[in-house]
Formats: sequence, C-alpha cells, structure tokens
Amino acid sequence: TREPEAFAGSHIPGSYSLWLDGMPAFGGWIASHDTPILLIVEGQQALDSALRSLARIGIDSVEGALTTGVQAWREQGLPVERVETTSAADAQQRLARGAKVLDVRDAYEWDEKHIPGALHQFVGELEQNLPQIPKDTELIVHCSVGHRSGLAVSILKRKGFTRAVNMLGGMTAWSKLKLPLERPAPSAG
Repeated sequence: TREPEAFAGSHIPGSYSLWLDGMPAFGGWIASHDTPILLIVEGQQALDSALRSLARIGIDSVEGALTTGVQAWREQGLPVERVETTSAADAQQRLARGAKVLDVRDAYEWDEKHIPGALHQFVGELEQNLPQIPKDTELIVHCSVGHRSGLAVSILKRKGFTRAVNMLGGMTAWSKLKLPLERPAPSAG
C-alpha cells in the first residue's frame, strides 16, 4: 500500500504495487471477493483504511496483514525485490536505444496524447492482455505520474517480464519537458 518509489526500492517478492489511495479504484481490478489477500501496510491507520476501501468494493478476503511494513520483513532476513525506475528524460534516451514504451492510462487519456510508437493497454486489463513482445524486452511503463504504472510494472514482473521499468513522473513529466507527443487530428465538423 506504499507509494511507487517506496515499492520500487524494496518489496516482498510477488507483491502488487497498489498505493493506499488507489485501493478503492484498483483493488477490484486485481482481486475478487474470494482472492486471498495479505496486506503490507505502514501502521494500524493504513490497515484500517485499506480494509475499509476493500470492503466497500465487496472484498473481505483479507487473511492477514503486516502492519510494520517491509522494513520488518527485511529485518527478519526474508527476501525482497526491487523495481527499476526512470525519469522522462532518461526514458527518451532508452527509447532511442530500442526500448519499448507501454502506456497504461485510460483510453481517453491515450486518445488525447501519447508518446509516439507507444503500446497501449489500460492497467486494469493488463493482467489479461499482456503486451505481445518478448518478456526480456526493455519496457518503459508510464501513466500520468507513476502510480498506475507502478501497479502495471508489478503485474508485468509477476507475469515474467524481466525488464519492465516504471517511468516516475509519467506523462506529466514527459509533457513538461516538451518531449515528442502524438495527438489525434481534430475531427472535421
């Protein structure tokens, strides 16, 4: 339930990166009413918030929680994983060297503007519709700022994509740097 930067730095292997404020919107995309869930949260207040958010969308199958966060897990000597992150400026350089980009924003956001040559798949449907590219392809994943792309990268890693990278700052940073964008042609009317 931590922010994407914290998840990227250290997380329990196989975890989903679902930030606490995203739980109401995206909890139902990755779990159903009968999915066994273990939550990793930072304290009782975060646990209460996560449980409330999940209950509101009909998910009450939380089997346990680690309320002392990943730090307690690490201190027990248990395994942790990391996720690579990048900036918009670095992502542009990686794309020039052959990396692919995956935009996980909503269709209306994609239709407004997107990075030239990007693949598109909404994060909520990503687990069922993985990119049709080799799993060892360097894949720069982005959304508007980095939360949904953090979730997407955790999904891709669970599915065997070994070089998925979260572009922190997302389309917001890409646009502010005035990097190349494709925009649909205005319709004649």
